[in-house]
Amino acid sequence: AYTRHKELIRNYVKYYGGKLEDFKRDGKGDRNDYSVLVDHHQFLWSTDATSWEERLAKRYYDKLFKEYCIGDLSRYAERKIALRWRTEPEVRTGKGQFSCGEKRCSERDSLSSWEVNFSYSERGEKKSALVKIRLCHECSIKLSMIKKVRKVSKKHNKKRKKKRGVRSSTEEDKGEDSGAEVKGIDEKTEDEPSTSGQTDESNIWKGPAPETQIKTAAEEIDEFLDDLLL
Repeated sequence: AYTRHKELIRNYVKYYGGKLEDFKRDGKGDRNDYSVLVDHHQFLWSTDATSWEERLAKRYYDKLFKEYCIGDLSRYAERKIALRWRTEPEVRTGKGQFSCGEKRCSERDSLSSWEVNFSYSERGEKKSALVKIRLCHECSIKLSMIKKVRKVSKKHNKKRKKKRGVRSSTEEDKGEDSGAEVKGIDEKTEDEPSTSGQTDESNIWKGPAPETQIKTAAEEIDEFLDDLLL
């Protein structure tokens, strides 16, 4: 079909005049999947996708891994940084978690996790997001020259768990106080003559049972992930 089309074009130019260049289509408005992603990609999606272009960009966004970022510190002297989420091949090789998160650095020793308040412009709108990135010692120095960052440690990650355990520890203290009151009552009862004929072994049924702190499955998973990711 294409050969027949070219033959018809040649015959038209031969008998009616003109140039072959006049039949070439203008491809300036052509768009592929990459150009659609560039135009509609968002660092953080907060709205629903309505058009097919947004749905395509949202589908690509859902396939990214958003635990740690990959950074470009090549323009750190200008106090500029570029960040993006990790792709599946990078997660498989450990890039950004077990090796330095700077895209040109492959250092695996002396890695530190940092929290960065990433400010960026998206379609003329200024936005910011708090993200995490793991860098080696040299790249960490470059990052500290760009903006203020906070180092992430296990102690910092477990603050939430400590707050969660305040309530349980308070309940345990109350249980110990009630146990002390019960003990005082028992001692007073032992001094007085027994009229009911019951033995001292029946005193174990007086007062609440001692409470034991049992970790939930969510708390155990959080501790496992903290040890794995840091």
